[in-house]
Amino acid sequence: MGNYNSIKQLVIDETISNGALPTLERLTELVRENFPNSKRQKSHYDWYKSQIKTGKIEITDLMGNVHSIEVDKVEEQTVTEFAISIEKDLQIYLSNRLNEIEPGLTLIGTEYGTAAGFIDILCKDGDGNYVVIETKAGKAKDAALGQILGYIGALIENGVKEKIRGILVASDFDNRIVLASKAIQNISLTKYILNFKFNTVN
Repeated sequence: MGNYNSIKQLVIDETISNGALPTLERLTELVRENFPNSKRQKSHYDWYKSQIKTGKIEITDLMGNVHSIEVDKVEEQTVTEFAISIEKDLQIYLSNRLNEIEPGLTLIGTEYGTAAGFIDILCKDGDGNYVVIETKAGKAKDAALGQILGYIGALIENGVKEKIRGILVASDFDNRIVLASKAIQNISLTKYILNFKFNTVN
């Protein structure tokens, strides 16, 4: 166990150091390191965030000085974590159901490493051409197009001789991406729609 007497003190110290509540992943890592027997759950993270936001937990250092934190940054981190989770779930779902994107696709790998970063899903189509699939939670921004083109360029640089095309999957697209895709013949856009079904239990 480290120098912390409680998880609360750990949260306060990390928040002071960062100027914002640490991410869920970072806090989980620290709790496991300093309190290996803790049964802390994600709900505890949400509780600390709520307590700090409402001022019920005051961010005070050992000298008694009160520190202000970026509440908006806490919200931004939460949204980012949620988006990453959705993208990961979407990636897993699509890698097991490639025919829902395009019939004839066969999986090469997920999180496929290249000099430009990790390709979400790399596969081949029925003609043996490479297909780079990039998934985005929510609306895809301009950067997503550069990202997928970077992956294609990295594969070419790595010696791939077959044709390579890209599919960008998102719930919506910036208008500039839609217009740009019309000018780039090897890039296509695919929109996903989330459907919820509810069953009465009691």
